[in-house]
Amino acid sequence: MDSKTQIIEQYFKLSDLASNDEQALHEIIQLFSKRAVVKGANGFVADNPTRVAEFFKNFFKDNQELRHLFHVVVNDGNYQAEWAVAGRKRSGKIFAFHGFDTYQFDQQNKISFLKVKLEK
Repeated sequence: MDSKTQIIEQYFKLSDLASNDEQALHEIIQLFSKRAVVKGANGFVADNPTRVAEFFKNFFKDNQELRHLFHVVVNDGNYQAEWAVAGRKRSGKIFAFHGFDTYQFDQQNKISFLKVKLEK
């Protein structure tokens, strides 16, 4: 398994913890480069370190419990993860989604681009 695939796996493992673990939240944010762009499934675009941190803090504040299953595919140097998640919102509402993440990395193996797409 290459290092970029390991980073994506770490991202999902930390995502299952970050709602209730400040250190896991901090570690997720550290996976991203200072120039990263994150495009959320809700249309939110984070294009600087402050907005990326804000995106994840808000996401994990709203989602109090998460469990991901995922599979990383590398095709011609392009990284994509198919995932399914079950979770509980802060309101108590339970949800489940299926989607795909697309990743790009910089020279230091930091995530420089993440696009989250929900499947309907």
